[in-house]
Amino acid sequence: MQTDAIDLACENICKHFSEFTAVDNVSFTIPQGSFFSILGPSGCGKTTLLRMLAGFESPTSGDILIKNKSVLDVPPNKRPINMVFQHLALFPTMNIEQNIGYGLRRQGVAKAEIAERVAAVLKRVGLPDSGKKRVDQLSGGQRQRIALARCLVLNPTLLLLDEPLGALDLKLREQMKIELKQLQKEFGTTFVYITHDQSEALVMSDQIAVMNQGKFEQVGTPHELYYQPKTAFVASFVGDTNRWSGVVKSSVNQEDHQTQYQVTTNDGLTLDCVSQSSDIPVSSNVDVFVRPEAITVSLSAMDNCLENQLECQVENILFDGAKSQIIAIDKQSGGCITAAMPQTADFMGLKAGDAVYLSFSAKQALSFSEKQGEMNASL
Repeated sequence: MQTDAIDLACENICKHFSEFTAVDNVSFTIPQGSFFSILGPSGCGKTTLLRMLAGFESPTSGDILIKNKSVLDVPPNKRPINMVFQHLALFPTMNIEQNIGYGLRRQGVAKAEIAERVAAVLKRVGLPDSGKKRVDQLSGGQRQRIALARCLVLNPTLLLLDEPLGALDLKLREQMKIELKQLQKEFGTTFVYITHDQSEALVMSDQIAVMNQGKFEQVGTPHELYYQPKTAFVASFVGDTNRWSGVVKSSVNQEDHQTQYQVTTNDGLTLDCVSQSSDIPVSSNVDVFVRPEAITVSLSAMDNCLENQLECQVENILFDGAKSQIIAIDKQSGGCITAAMPQTADFMGLKAGDAVYLSFSAKQALSFSEKQGEMNASL
């Protein structure tokens, strides 16, 4: 990729607070016009990283380049960056036009141009007739769009968003995920989005960096992170999953160049699985992950079943329409397993206490060794 197509590059960024390392040797690039999310649990370092991009914190070491120019010595108000916070910080004493035009007035832009640019951005965010309204006359979603418009009217190279949907209710948050992605595509501005919500990252992003303990565990497309996680942390953090711990008993090379492993779990199950990473030696301790939707549910044993079949009893049914799930107890081990509820008439009357058989292929069971986790942590 040509360097002039890169809006942001971070090179070996570290941030230490006394003995604590908040950001540990992070490097990445973001192409122009991308929606890039940094996903991770609370305390992983993502907000510290965002504050360094904005200029509110200085890296202990490393470099930050915007459009191939280092901005380490550039103060926050001089960087081609704007930021949207969870609490939108709209000015209650100003109407909507005045809120959006605030940054332009600070820059000394002429009144006529301000009026023109504010009207244009209001139209693009779908609120063309809201300029004279007060902030308290708008809904939560409308206020969110105004906060975005106030930043986008300045034509920044980067727009940083620090968990901007966190204060919204669930239904509005779902709606705003779609609207944010559409607005980013409409404006073509590079978005850097911070969140601990995997659904937000998966729905909106072109690329996602999964962050853990100050490091990037994996950077990839939503599809890659979900179906091809490279570490146990990514497999467990991105999406719902079942997890077993155990020991590799044997391995067999397959025709597709993958290696299939037989694992004895700590609770006595025998599972066939594959690895997404390097070869795993026999006798290694591993964790095995299986997505609930990868599990086939049947009411009787299957003769031509997939590699793994478990006889279970329904413990509970979590009804959520098309997203309903079965919580089942494996009769051999006593372990709890979650599977997606089949949306067919055969299962409409399923209830606690019923017998079910859960099966899944070895390719849907991903294994990660402790050694792989250590190797990732040293990168």
